[in-house]
Amino acid sequence: MNVSTALSQLASINSKFESIFNQLESFFPQLIQRNERTTFSQLKSAISSINSGILSDKNNATVSFSEKYSPIFDKLNEKINDLGSLDKMIAEIKEDSEQMELIALNAMVISVKSGEKGLAFSRITENLQRLSKDMFVYSDKLSEEETHLLEQINLLKSIFSGIIESQKSIASKDMECAEVIQRMSTNISPQLSELSNVVDSIYPTIEKTMSVISDKATFEGDFHAVSKSLTELNKYNAPRSGSEEELDYLCFAISVYEKIYELLSRISSAISMKCATFAGNWSQVLEILEKGDNLRMDFESRFLNNHAFGNDNIQKQISSAFEKYQHIISEFNNYQSVQKDLQATCQNITTRAKAIYTVFESLRPVMSRLHHVRILQQIEVSKNDAIKSVQDSVTDMDNLINSANKSLDDMQAILESFIQDTGTMLKNFTIEIEKDNEGMFQIRNDKELLLGDLENARNLAESATQNFTVFPDDFQKKCVIVQQNLQEFMRFNAEVGSFQNEIEDEKNSLVSRRTSLLNERGLINWEIKSLAYLDSLAQI
Repeated sequence: MNVSTALSQLASINSKFESIFNQLESFFPQLIQRNERTTFSQLKSAISSINSGILSDKNNATVSFSEKYSPIFDKLNEKINDLGSLDKMIAEIKEDSEQMELIALNAMVISVKSGEKGLAFSRITENLQRLSKDMFVYSDKLSEEETHLLEQINLLKSIFSGIIESQKSIASKDMECAEVIQRMSTNISPQLSELSNVVDSIYPTIEKTMSVISDKATFEGDFHAVSKSLTELNKYNAPRSGSEEELDYLCFAISVYEKIYELLSRISSAISMKCATFAGNWSQVLEILEKGDNLRMDFESRFLNNHAFGNDNIQKQISSAFEKYQHIISEFNNYQSVQKDLQATCQNITTRAKAIYTVFESLRPVMSRLHHVRILQQIEVSKNDAIKSVQDSVTDMDNLINSANKSLDDMQAILESFIQDTGTMLKNFTIEIEKDNEGMFQIRNDKELLLGDLENARNLAESATQNFTVFPDDFQKKCVIVQQNLQEFMRFNAEVGSFQNEIEDEKNSLVSRRTSLLNERGLINWEIKSLAYLDSLAQI
């Protein structure tokens, strides 16, 4: 064997070794790096996020307005009933005013017939007639303001009923959506979990396989020792055949080849063990890949196929939930719009109640003047015999004014109680509504986040329908390259074995030549020489 050729062969083997290990060192870290950008991992994460949102949403129920505020409306209804008696009082005042005007008209006729003697009484009666008309006008205004107040109260009830219906709609759609998601989650969870477990199991198996290349330095050290021995041997020129130096050279060369053989044996044995471990571990990786691919196809056909039988299609179920949540958000928009009307109407009720009282306060002076005019009439009748005949009319007028005053007193008590009680009630109601609005606003934000998760999941399901991947891009291609390197590793081991055989053949050839020379020269002479060369070999 030519030593230079052997060095060249060794360099070629070492180069292949470096190439195989370098590729493995490059691809293994890429394979064990878990890329969460696969459609499967993204879809799984999106569904998990939706489930978390649904569970969180259960603890964030909408405010029960019906239960919370019904007592307020019960009290408001009581106050409205009080306003019912106000109608009767206004009607009595209007009737009294009409009677007073009629009495005033009759008194006016009598006073006119009395000539100049009835002139003063006539003027007093004119004032009485005018005040009676004013009282009638203010009574109409009271009725008008009361009508406006009742309209606002009925509007408040209508708005509140609309809020309750909106809330019921939100709760109903919310429950429907949760049922869709929970049904989908229950249906998909076993397959999702199984596929996830299989996908996750491949990474520790690859890491275990990667340990095969962890002691590359040991191989490199052994190859370097072989190369160093061959290089040392290559320094010597082959001595002349049959010369004294040839036997020395043969002894040295045989020792070198024996050392190289031992190193190559160790390398070959280690590579054989590595190949067996590599192949065993990698077969598990391939099994997981195959199982994962089968599960992927099953999952895809059942949950991602738009033409699949049944209601398992993820995209359709998520789309259904998404539409329901869109309706919920729309209801929240309506709710917020109506809430503004609710607060404005509460303010209008208070304003209208005060407006009634303002009219009432305008009516009081009229009644005072009527009372004053009545006194003037009595004085005039008492000192003027010409108009004694209207004495009964004056008495009737007095009774009517007293009746109207009593109605006004009763009205004042009702109005003051209504204004005070409803004002406090509606003020507290408005404060509570504002607090609840903050909670509803937070709930709406949570719903919008969940809606975003649903939209993301729907888009991912649509993407997965087109391309459902459970392993990162090029993962399987990289696995093929690793498989090719495994095969190259095995061929490399065979090449090392072949080189080892050549070394052994060369050593045997040298041993044969040395035996021939020993037979020619005698054993004793050789032993002395061999000891000297063994000493020199030990120094190498």
